Amino acid sequence: MERVLVILPADAPQELAWPGAEVHRYRSPLDIPGILRGSALPVILVRDRIPPEHSGAVAEAVRAHPADVIAVGSAPWDGATPDPLAAACRGIVSGFGYGAVARLVALAAP
Repeated sequence: MERVLVILPADAPQELAWPGAEVHRYRSPLDIPGILRGSALPVILVRDRIPPEHSGAVAEAVRAHPADVIAVGSAPWDGATPDPLAAACRGIVSGFGYGAVARLVALAAP
């Protein structure tokens, strides 16, 4: 049984999978609110393909989600630049890419 939902961009390597994780892929950042509505699991959201113009809509969906959401990004973030998605998430891991997801699956699961 899955204990955490991992949401990845569609172009992420197809072989990515983690024990205990249900993996969903998004083609457009506008797919993310629907994916979140379909699950009550804690979420690890790989944010690499979410442009600034869509981060507000995704942040709104994150705030409405009943469980914690942790955002993962491949690029570093300075922690000071305003980011609506970062403000909506329970946590942010930046600069470690997909390598961070395996560690977070164990931490995010109830």
